[in-house]
Amino acid sequence: MVKAIVFDLSGQEVACVSKRLSIEIAKPGWAEQDMDSTWEAVRETVGRSLKKYKLASQNIAAVGLAGQGDGCRLIDKHLRPVRKAILWSDGRAIEIVTRWEKEGINSSGFPITGSAVFAGTPAAVIKWLEKNESYSLKQAEHFLFAKDWIKLKLTDCIVTDQSDASRAPIDIQKRAYSDELFKLLGLSPYKRLFPRIVSSMEVIGEVTSKASQETGLKKGTPVISGMIDVAATPIGLGVIEPGQAFSVIGTTSFHAVISNNLILDPFGVGMTIAYLPGRFIRSMPSMAGTPNLDWFIREFCDSERIAAKERGKSIFELLEKKIRGVPLGAEGLLYHPYINPGGERAPFVKPSAKAQFFGIGLRHSRWHLLRSIYEGVALAMLDCFTNIPIQISEITVSGGGARSDLWCQIFADATGKVIRTLQATELGALGAAISAGVGIGIYSSVEDAVGKVVKLKREYYPNPGNCQKYQQLYRLYQSLYQHLWDDWDLRVKVVNNP
Repeated sequence: MVKAIVFDLSGQEVACVSKRLSIEIAKPGWAEQDMDSTWEAVRETVGRSLKKYKLASQNIAAVGLAGQGDGCRLIDKHLRPVRKAILWSDGRAIEIVTRWEKEGINSSGFPITGSAVFAGTPAAVIKWLEKNESYSLKQAEHFLFAKDWIKLKLTDCIVTDQSDASRAPIDIQKRAYSDELFKLLGLSPYKRLFPRIVSSMEVIGEVTSKASQETGLKKGTPVISGMIDVAATPIGLGVIEPGQAFSVIGTTSFHAVISNNLILDPFGVGMTIAYLPGRFIRSMPSMAGTPNLDWFIREFCDSERIAAKERGKSIFELLEKKIRGVPLGAEGLLYHPYINPGGERAPFVKPSAKAQFFGIGLRHSRWHLLRSIYEGVALAMLDCFTNIPIQISEITVSGGGARSDLWCQIFADATGKVIRTLQATELGALGAAISAGVGIGIYSSVEDAVGKVVKLKREYYPNPGNCQKYQQLYRLYQSLYQHLWDDWDLRVKVVNNP
């Protein structure tokens, strides 16, 4: 999805226009996107946001950007895409990651980068291209992250920021590319592709004449470097101090705590993102959140989709009414939410991991299955936070999952933590807007902006009895995936399909 959102200085959403992008799956486990189509969607949504809401371009103070991380976008010397973007959810490099794990390369690099390698990381994808598509690397002049491609089209500038660069072979403490890590991964010839790293809130350029004509933005409008979406979101949530925690329940389920020092426990697992000066985001990012739900609705809920449309209601309202009648634990039915083609990356790295239901009996209906999906994503959240060695008492939640009162209460009961939601819904975009405001001096600091912009909506408190039941389910949840560890690998060999 591409979204163009305009906020006023108090953080109120003034305009929002979105356009869904298609993900191309040329082969099983692949996930690609046309880069020109992405820019076309940006042009369209920005232009429509100004026209639809009658906003004068001269009143746009600055442009902030946030985008998905990882993956691989290559452009040539003419600044044109070499090939389609390979997305973070792509699984083609599974064998490379598995080999790096067996050879100890991942464990050797972890103290430098603070992050585990999974199939969709730039290093793994580039290594796959070297072996299978070397002509693309020979044509390439630059490697870009998602928001950096849009930034290039807006400003003609090629740079990235510290948060997106955290997903490259980087020394996370120095916030600079690591020669040692490039060498360890066998990627030294490709270091030249990676862009210069600047601060997320730095003004890196202005809207060009061409971009002005294409988008409707005023020529000369300042453009901020921007950041990876999972660094923009906590800014929009007001989660900026060490010890604060947040979750993004969206395409991925990103669970994280802010720290003022590098945390390597548990070793070899999870992700570290360079955040505000002197601060890090220590995360356990599950590969899939709401796609588990999307899959179920697509495959099993045609009649409910039609009924929701006829009644002018949200399909989620109808479905959640159904599963409220299913008891906690779905009468012995458990679900592991590892539905992503790239397997799972937190709180364990297992490219071959797959989703599964456990315990289906004749008494179970599809609503039991759906309830178990809601609970499976919540148990994955518990699994991730259990593996981050920082004590927390509350979790601020965003993404599609944050819009469900039922799901938020399940999150609270499963984790035993207070779940907080905010009035704003587009938190990543709000974080990008706040960063733009700080970058051009509208706000004196991030703290100043958060105090003026971030507004609490609701808090969900855990039910002690329900917490105890979920703890019992969690032990079974863990035991099951531990027993399936080798079977997932065997499955790949048997079906020859990741």
